[in-house]
Amino acid sequence: EIDEELAKQLPTWDNVVSLYGETPIIRGLETCEPYRHTVATKDRMTGPAGMFNTGTNLLFELLKENCAIPEARAMHREPRRNGMRWQVPWGKHNPPTTHRNRNVAKAWGKGIRQSDFFPVVLIKDPYSWMGSQCRHKYTTFWGHDDKHCPNLIRWRIPTEDVPSEVRVKYALEMKLYESLLDMWNKWYQEWH
Repeated sequence: EIDEELAKQLPTWDNVVSLYGETPIIRGLETCEPYRHTVATKDRMTGPAGMFNTGTNLLFELLKENCAIPEARAMHREPRRNGMRWQVPWGKHNPPTTHRNRNVAKAWGKGIRQSDFFPVVLIKDPYSWMGSQCRHKYTTFWGHDDKHCPNLIRWRIPTEDVPSEVRVKYALEMKLYESLLDMWNKWYQEWH
């Protein structure tokens, strides 16, 4: 529930439009038709994928409440039996090139043919995302503190600009990135 104090902190619609435009940006619609032609209706399912702090839990709630694949009812177990899943079966935060068809997520991944799954990938702008990472880092590790975050350049080396490396623990590997921005760029590049 949003109280008056929290409501005052929210951006106005004009602020949102000035940053992001009036409508969402949806990429990949050209993949819908091939998906419909290759995956039987009863086997179809969808759910969120995205980096930490991008809103994957909210997206699942919205999908669960507003979308349905009625033919999937008998095939899959999820809260509404409607084909909407909590996450992609390889794990919603895991990079697809190293985890899709190689990893089975501990939650909602078992028994799912991963090629039948249609992922919905969330992207949060990098500036807001880095602020969220500073507040809740999940399994992301890099040199930062409350005064130096997101800390793209190592602040303890004042004589030169050295990127602050980031290590991320995914399900199958520990991955090293040059910086938080490098992590953001490389994670999303895997979806192109």
